[in-house]
Amino acid sequence: MRVEKKMKVEELRKEIKKYTEELNNIYDSSADYPHEPNNPEYEHSPDHVEILEDQLSRLELELREYEYTDEAVQRSIEIDDLIFNEGYIIRDSESTNDLLSRAEQALEISKLISNKKTLSPLTLGIYGPWGEGKSSFLRLIETELDNINVNIKNDYKDVKNKYNKTHVVRFDASEYNDQDKIWFSMLSQLFAKYEKEVGIRARIKYGSQVLKVSYRENKWNYIINFILLSAFIAWVVIFTKDKSIVQVIKDNALYTNILGLISTAAVATNIVMPILKKIKSFSKPMSEKIISQLKYPDYKGLLGTREKVKESLDALIEAWTKKRGDKIVIMVDELDRCSEKTIVEFFDALQLFLPVESIIHVISINQEAVCYSLANNNSHFFDKEIVSNSEKLTFGQKYLEKYISIPYHLPKEYYYKDYITCLLNGQLNLYGESETDILVQSINDITKYKHITPREMKKIINLLLLSKERLINIYKSKDYIHHIPKFDEYISWFLLKYFYPKSAEIIIDYLEKYSDYNKYKTYNQIKDIIHNIKDFQENPNIKESEILLKKLDNIRIEYIIISNEISESLIYKTQI
Repeated sequence: MRVEKKMKVEELRKEIKKYTEELNNIYDSSADYPHEPNNPEYEHSPDHVEILEDQLSRLELELREYEYTDEAVQRSIEIDDLIFNEGYIIRDSESTNDLLSRAEQALEISKLISNKKTLSPLTLGIYGPWGEGKSSFLRLIETELDNINVNIKNDYKDVKNKYNKTHVVRFDASEYNDQDKIWFSMLSQLFAKYEKEVGIRARIKYGSQVLKVSYRENKWNYIINFILLSAFIAWVVIFTKDKSIVQVIKDNALYTNILGLISTAAVATNIVMPILKKIKSFSKPMSEKIISQLKYPDYKGLLGTREKVKESLDALIEAWTKKRGDKIVIMVDELDRCSEKTIVEFFDALQLFLPVESIIHVISINQEAVCYSLANNNSHFFDKEIVSNSEKLTFGQKYLEKYISIPYHLPKEYYYKDYITCLLNGQLNLYGESETDILVQSINDITKYKHITPREMKKIINLLLLSKERLINIYKSKDYIHHIPKFDEYISWFLLKYFYPKSAEIIIDYLEKYSDYNKYKTYNQIKDIIHNIKDFQENPNIKESEILLKKLDNIRIEYIIISNEISESLIYKTQI
């Protein structure tokens, strides 16, 4: 049977060649007789040419059908031999792995921060759009700072002589999306970190420092309390020794009893009760205690609240870092996920922390989100009602210059091979080597025209994962058994549809409309017709999409149509 089929294919090819040559001769001769209807020397009527063309089309279709059938059989064999493995979704979270080769840049920044010659306060802005990997970059900086700390602890003299120890405090601004919490929530994070590092000694050291400050500011109160305490002790020792309270009152003079009563009440109110409260609060973590001290329903209306924050902060810094010269690094993340109100309040609260020595801020910033928020909140600076986005962006940038000492813009990633390979690590049975290669090559081609953020790259891989799961179910259920695309073919179509939906829409409209006339053809055999469609030529992304369109050349239209059906539920139709 296979021999007969092979012979039939060879016979079809010979006939196709014969008809093709005959038609070519006719076309060539028609060029010599451009007015053939009126020219008696022209032998070939239009009807004759049409018959030959129809015959050729029939033979070509028959040949394609034979080839397609063999291809479908081969695919079924390959699918039956596949080992189906379940994949897993890659979560969108910060990573401690250097997937984007940014560790060297993180090391440079960490050295700058911890260098003894770098004077604080200092603020670094890590700029990048959403999904660019700012959170992961902050984590890399923290890792490098930890490495420096380890080397200092291990008494590496070169490191110890050149760098300060740093204490990194992470502050997720999106968790405090309420302007009434910003001040003390930042301070709370500092206390939590301090207590975690120092333990029970943290409260003693901080309490001692607060006591010193309190004594300097309330010296006379302490002197008066000391006199009252001495009077109380003297009254107890001298006048009440071995006597009951009734005997004391009877035996002592009135002024002595009054002295005893006043001193007792004063000591109870000014000394004993505060001490009992301190003992009660001593069991609470310092981070909770500072919140309970500051978080009043109407605290914004209380005079001196900001000053209380400042006093607490100064006392903490004095107890934590001053003697050793350590630095505190506050890493602020997710600010661009906050409301406009919170973003503005954050920079207002930041004014309390910026002047404090020993503190270095590292803030991740989505420039557009933050700048627009700052501009919208300061509309009174503009002398007109309608303000363009570019004007808002310019205003926001100038505003940020007051806070950001060093702006650092994350470099855009253009080569994703290592990143994709790392993300797919452990799923190689789901993504074959050839499939990974075509994904990497296609993404690198696309990045010549479009910037793809690391977050979007994870999204694409997850969507392809869902797509392959769907393909596997189709393989198992034998749905579309004669039109099953391979996954690498699907990847090519998916990426075209994802990044250039207009081109994909025009192609699929044509394929579905004229599929009966183009059975079993490859895209290469019909692309000239599609590329001449007016809408396709007017597509502004036509040049960019050419790279992906070339990858469709050897894919049959039946596979493209099924690939489109699978991807329809995964890609927004409105995406441009």
